[in-house]
Amino acid sequence: MDTTRLIQSNSLGSYGSTAYSAPDGFIRANGMHFDTKDDKVTPIPGVSTVQSTLNISNVCYVVKEWVGPWWTGACFRKIRRKIVLRDICLQVKTGELTAILGNSGSGKTSLLDVISSRSTGDVNGQVYLNNVKCTRDVIQQYATYVMQADRLLPNLTVRETLRYTAKLKLPGHVTTDGIERKVAKVIQQMGLKDVADSRIGSNIIRGISGGEQRRVTIAIQLLKDPDMVLLDEPTSGLDSYTARYLVRNLRDLAKQGKIVLLTIHQPSSDIFNMFDQIGIMSKGQMVYCGPAKEMVPYFTALGYPCDRYTNPLDRYVDVASIDRRDLERQYESTKRVDSLVEAFQNSHINQQTLHNIRNAMNENDGRKLGSGSEAGSGPSYMRVLLTLIGRMYTNVFRDRKDYFARIFLLPLFMVFIIIFLGRLKHTQTSIQDRIGLIYNATTGPPFMGIINSIALFLCLRDLYYRESRDGLYGPATFLIAYSIHVIPFNIVSSAIFSSIIYWVCGMYPSADRFGIFTLEVFMLHYWGEILTVACLGMFMNPNLANSVAVLLQSVAVIAASGYIKTLDTLVEPMEWLSYILIHRYSAAIFVANEFKDLDFDCDRNVTLNCIESGNDYLNKYYPGAVDDIANNFGYLAAYLAGTLIFAIIVFKLSGLRNLH
Repeated sequence: MDTTRLIQSNSLGSYGSTAYSAPDGFIRANGMHFDTKDDKVTPIPGVSTVQSTLNISNVCYVVKEWVGPWWTGACFRKIRRKIVLRDICLQVKTGELTAILGNSGSGKTSLLDVISSRSTGDVNGQVYLNNVKCTRDVIQQYATYVMQADRLLPNLTVRETLRYTAKLKLPGHVTTDGIERKVAKVIQQMGLKDVADSRIGSNIIRGISGGEQRRVTIAIQLLKDPDMVLLDEPTSGLDSYTARYLVRNLRDLAKQGKIVLLTIHQPSSDIFNMFDQIGIMSKGQMVYCGPAKEMVPYFTALGYPCDRYTNPLDRYVDVASIDRRDLERQYESTKRVDSLVEAFQNSHINQQTLHNIRNAMNENDGRKLGSGSEAGSGPSYMRVLLTLIGRMYTNVFRDRKDYFARIFLLPLFMVFIIIFLGRLKHTQTSIQDRIGLIYNATTGPPFMGIINSIALFLCLRDLYYRESRDGLYGPATFLIAYSIHVIPFNIVSSAIFSSIIYWVCGMYPSADRFGIFTLEVFMLHYWGEILTVACLGMFMNPNLANSVAVLLQSVAVIAASGYIKTLDTLVEPMEWLSYILIHRYSAAIFVANEFKDLDFDCDRNVTLNCIESGNDYLNKYYPGAVDDIANNFGYLAAYLAGTLIFAIIVFKLSGLRNLH
């Protein structure tokens, strides 16, 4: 048989053949892959000829929504059950590129969430991959989900991004050479060879293009060689050429024996020609789901022809959309969509799909999942932890702005303190000067920790949500890695801050006391950063998280430090509250460390009630502070550990946020 004619016969207007063209001289016919170069038809080595299938049968998805404004409270707001998906039946096979289209709110992304076990509502129906029910564990092991937004660290190169992720994804027995080979393979597979050593970049940092970032995101998900690839709007925000190139990569993946299902918005006519199966959704229902080559004849038979120079996908997504400009148009378009849904349910295409799904789900042919997946257990805990720490360091070191912010933001704060206070004296007024200096040493480090976290933690948080959904690690591992990676920066920054402000301002001249001062500055700096991390786990909005962290810090200083109002004059509820706030103990350490054995000039002709020594001041305002320094440091250490544990609990209870 003339293979050239075979390929040509499978153009958009041909519907009778059972084979279709593939790139690079490959064709596939009746479930077999063949090489057509030099007019020779031979099987392609290494490509399975057994089709895997994703079968979706009668899937319904219902979510609960709060009705009314949030300020009415949970007790007064009604809960509405919203049907997101209704009676969805779909079969996706290997070797075929399947696309789901529809207007906004039609249920495309929700369908992918149900398939990938990421749904948050009630799901009824059956979702099976090769006769194995799609649970979260099955999806994490044999499938992958590429979300619409790219979550990548901007300062890493493409190769580094893939290398670090491979260390998190691949089994523990895979060697460094094996990881490098896998990384090189997916780079070649996704056409990233020319930018392999270029930075990812961001809106501020110049890097690779948006289309290349999308291919990096897909390459990350291919590292474990999944059997099924789900993609949500992979061409969103890309120009027509880049989108076409990306879809061509996905078509090649399908031809290599993977199940590829994607949602897409406004594809061009060139992209339409690459699809084998197309589904069009509206109001959570299928308006059409079948072969791409049969879509135009199907809708034409229903009275909706497509003009010669019109993109069929634009035409029929428009036909299946609800027009909400006014009630009359909404009624007419809703009636049209309902008739289209009913027509499709009774069509021979849908009946054939239902028949194929029943046959596939009734089979017991011993097919197994994971023919291409990496076998073996995952990486060890230490490898995951060290990989996360190493990746965080690399990301920070690459950007001088972030690096210098971590090191010098707190020391820059000392300039204003030195200019304002100058050199401390030993007069009666210097007592207030010392309290002012200690107040700034108490509040400055946590505030700088808050600023650093708000600026530098967000990209790591978004990356955590994506990778944790893939089952790579949990919140405890992530936050422990983050807390370890910030310690050296906080130590260096606190040491610079303390070294200058302590000796320039003329605090108590003792190396031991300078060490105590520096240690406490570090602990407060570290606490402020971890507190903000906990707030960023509680609130997705960084401005709200920043406000809450600053409020907590301010309340702790005002209520528990004794700088503004002495502790023995607090009302009982405030005094009880002060015992659970960190600044009750940090203030006692700072004051005892500075005022112990310090002498002040006292001229009773000028000041009757002068304080002659720092010990007198301590006995009056902070009794027992000198003897409790060791215990108070213990309380600070417990507070730091408790804040980290609190952050882990917050991330655990908040769950994995939706980053679509």
